[in-house]
Amino acid sequence: MESKAKLAGHPIHQMLIVFPLGLLVMALVFDILYFITGNSGFATAAFWDIPAGIIGGLIAAVFGFIDWLAIPAGTRAKRIGLLHGSGNVVVVVLFAISWLLRWGAPDGAPGLAAFVPALIAVGLGAITGWLGGELVDRLGVGVSPGANLDAPSSLTDRPAGRTGDAQAQQAHS
Repeated sequence: MESKAKLAGHPIHQMLIVFPLGLLVMALVFDILYFITGNSGFATAAFWDIPAGIIGGLIAAVFGFIDWLAIPAGTRAKRIGLLHGSGNVVVVVLFAISWLLRWGAPDGAPGLAAFVPALIAVGLGAITGWLGGELVDRLGVGVSPGANLDAPSSLTDRPAGRTGDAQAQQAHS
């Protein structure tokens, strides 16, 4: 099933998710480094990574929702997409709670009450990330019809269907 929201031939959702994923995971890593070293620079970095990750996640969610709406009802992909999207909303909410609990602390330093929601969110994010992989890699959501190892560039007008050498190899197998 081809993505409905594309830029330069590629799904926008899949392009955008790397930013909130990296920012939010690094917020947790910076928290851990802060706890180990006591260096407030790590707490400050984590504090600002969180709102940037939340904003990025919400933007990516818009495009994921557009793609989810196009998945046929009653399919496994529709159910997995709902779990993936809903779980990621919970991830964003948990990080928002973590961020609010840091508000007013020196350098945005996390206490245990702020660290735990971030830790849970990253664990849940690992599960929802796997579900996103299931959607793309197993169920073909966001994949161009006819995609293959020799497909032409998405920047051309040519469809991703089989091309010369791929057709010849298929005929001989």
